Amino acid sequence: MATEVWLTEKYYEEFHERKDNVFSDDQAIEVYKDTQTLRANWPQCVHQPPPEVGTRSGLYYVKFKWPTCQLRICFGARRENGVDKIIALTCRTKQELSKGNSNGDREWYRHIDTHGVDYWDSYRRGLLKSWKIYP
Repeated sequence: MATEVWLTEKYYEEFHERKDNVFSDDQAIEVYKDTQTLRANWPQCVHQPPPEVGTRSGLYYVKFKWPTCQLRICFGARRENGVDKIIALTCRTKQELSKGNSNGDREWYRHIDTHGVDYWDSYRRGLLKSWKIYP
């Protein structure tokens, strides 16, 4: 069964805004490699998510823990015309969400519940630009 990975315009902007400022090119490559692993193991993750895949508000997320930061990526998943699609919606670092004095985990869930859900709705209505990166 084929699984495609798509990026939304919002995710692309957020990821590249943080790359080089918060994490390195090597860490970005790690994100791409882990995306390939996630793609290879999908759709089993839907029925039995591994520990590195979380769920919230009908969306999924993964975390990357590096010495410099903890990057979190929120994505949606759907099946269209017999093809499973993983769609990257938004990303943030735990540090920027915590703003130094609040709980980064709680703020991440709030971010998913607001921005993630909004972007997912916009994507499904065709209002958010997206493109396929892994066929």
